[in-house]
Amino acid sequence: MPEAVVCVKPIPDPKHWDRLSLDPKTGVLRREGIPTVINPLDKHALEVALQLKDNFGWEVTVVSMAPPETTQTLKEALAMGADRAYLASDRLLAGADTLATAYTLAGLIKKKAPNFQMVLCGNMSLDGSTSQVAPQIAHYLGVPHITHVSKVETEDGSKFRVTMDLKLAQLVLEHQGPMVLAVTKEVNLPRLVNIMGILAAESKPLEVLSAADLELDPSRIGQEGSPTRVRNLFMPEIKRRREILKGEPEEVAEELVNRLHQAGML
Repeated sequence: MPEAVVCVKPIPDPKHWDRLSLDPKTGVLRREGIPTVINPLDKHALEVALQLKDNFGWEVTVVSMAPPETTQTLKEALAMGADRAYLASDRLLAGADTLATAYTLAGLIKKKAPNFQMVLCGNMSLDGSTSQVAPQIAHYLGVPHITHVSKVETEDGSKFRVTMDLKLAQLVLEHQGPMVLAVTKEVNLPRLVNIMGILAAESKPLEVLSAADLELDPSRIGQEGSPTRVRNLFMPEIKRRREILKGEPEEVAEELVNRLHQAGML
């Protein structure tokens, strides 16, 4: 039976972002005591997998890397309809950048879902917004990847027609075989959780694994395996300047065009 793997990231609830702070020594965000939610775009990724399950009988596996207390957040993915969930959780994994995160998640997928046909991710996370993890996972898994996915179509559940949104244009690709897709919110509308799903989630497998369980290289995980560091966390100051141009319409239009040229905007 084909298997779709969905990478789900528990992120700090945006309602409480004013409580986030940065450890000055490690550059790691302090998230203790802040509730977590599923990264919004990851729900769209999960919905793609669940539609494959509904229409073609695929199995859906959720994987994540997060502190152990986020298991309750992953149960929401199970309640939506996923069959099982695996959480990589270990102090050695803390402080990972995108590269170390992708290495860990790829190791988890190789360990628990080696015969996957599709890995699905949100195109970016709300708290990081790098769009790097999905392509890096594809690199470690040795399979093709497509990002900015706004549509996934299939007639038989084996050959896929994928639309990549390039903003100024759209690229449509066809692929058959293992791949990694990073989806945008335009791809679908995620289903809501119902009471039956919540009850069913309690009996579905949710396994927590350590770095040792995954047999990961210690030099490539957590802060030790992260070539990038967060140096500072701040709210940018936004300033705006307004100027009213006066004169005849032709003169005002010419002056506006000249100023836009000088600003490098035309």
